[in-house]
Amino acid sequence: MTIRTRLTLRFTALVSAIVALTFASIYGFIWYYITSDFYHRLDRKANTYGELFIRQHLEPQLLRRLSQLRKDQLPNQKITVYNERNFPIFTTNDLITLGIPAHELNTVRQQNRRDFRWRNYYLSGLLYNTPQGQYVVLASAENVYGDQFLRRMMWAFGGVFLAIAAIVAFSGWLYAGDALQPMQQIEQQLSYIFPRTLHERLPVSPEQDEISRLSATINRLLDRIDESFRLQRMFVANVSHELKNPLTQISSQLEVALLNRREPQAYERTIRSVLDDVGELSALTRELLQLSQVNRDDAVGLLTDAVRIDEIAWDVRDEVSAINSRYQVTVDLGELPDDFDQLAVPGNAALLRTALKNLTENACKFSSDGRAWIRVRFEEQVVRISVENEGQPIPADDLPYIFEPFYRGRQTAETRGYGVGLSLVERIIRLHRGHLTARSAPGEPTVFTIELIH
Repeated sequence: MTIRTRLTLRFTALVSAIVALTFASIYGFIWYYITSDFYHRLDRKANTYGELFIRQHLEPQLLRRLSQLRKDQLPNQKITVYNERNFPIFTTNDLITLGIPAHELNTVRQQNRRDFRWRNYYLSGLLYNTPQGQYVVLASAENVYGDQFLRRMMWAFGGVFLAIAAIVAFSGWLYAGDALQPMQQIEQQLSYIFPRTLHERLPVSPEQDEISRLSATINRLLDRIDESFRLQRMFVANVSHELKNPLTQISSQLEVALLNRREPQAYERTIRSVLDDVGELSALTRELLQLSQVNRDDAVGLLTDAVRIDEIAWDVRDEVSAINSRYQVTVDLGELPDDFDQLAVPGNAALLRTALKNLTENACKFSSDGRAWIRVRFEEQVVRISVENEGQPIPADDLPYIFEPFYRGRQTAETRGYGVGLSLVERIIRLHRGHLTARSAPGEPTVFTIELIH
């Protein structure tokens, strides 16, 4: 069922319920008024005949004669007086037989006065207590005009209700269609956008209503999707390029080695060169595997350790210094807190060690003297880790893209690497709900800053 149909049905049901309740209230009030007035008239007649017949002891024949001469007779009016044995001792209209059961008369005796319906007749009963005994006077008649008026009113209300329901349903259908028209336009525009032109965006109305906010949200989603596709294309292109070079070198060296017979030393040199290329492929594969593991949805489940940042910093210094004798790493822990719990952050020790190691190794690699500084500051809510080096600054044009996979700027194009390290660091820090920033300017040290919450 479409939203337009649901809105129409709900709107029609709501208005119909209100109209039905209104009509029922009006009908109930009119029914009560007509019925009460008719019972009141019957009660007066029962009281009049009871006084004349029982109290004044008027002759039955004279009382019947007076009844025939009165002009205020109700339709099929009948007055009946019952004695203690529920036997009729007086009646005004012998042509009408009511057949009132004894239990109805006994109920009148218990209540002293009672109004009730029997078949098509309205009846009003009164109890008279006299020294001669108890008498029940019943005045009965048909409310022909009142019942006919109520039936006509019911038919009129039913017809008007159906007409109103039809009008409301039609109006609701038009109103729902008009209200949902912007949604249909959004659907059509999105169908056109995907997957042909991801650069297209939805128009945003200046009215700042729900539709305009939805369009703005969808546009932001399209921006992220467009960026994801761009990164995916760049990722695939870069991976293909990085894999193509060592594979081409391996294939070329093996083909050249098979052209002619050579000395064992030549084959040994070829094998060693191929092993170097295989090592590059293995390193690239390992970095891609690390990057994919950090991107997994269940990677958050790895953040179960209480990681001591000071220990991580010293371990990274030893590991990076062992990579190259030229590399020198200085650790500055600043002022240590009195509470040792502030030295630790929740996370995964192996991942944080990998992130800090990549930053520190890059800092040493691109430093002018192979030196890097790891500065750790322990604050009340945040642990701030800075990795600094002195050397050529990162170009301002490259700075916004250094955390993208396989991106290599002009400064790093001639340096051996794959452009995966900084992307891996950024995703590890983001996985730990931290923040990673880079600052680099001419004449100033290049600083990468990590902020982790305790």
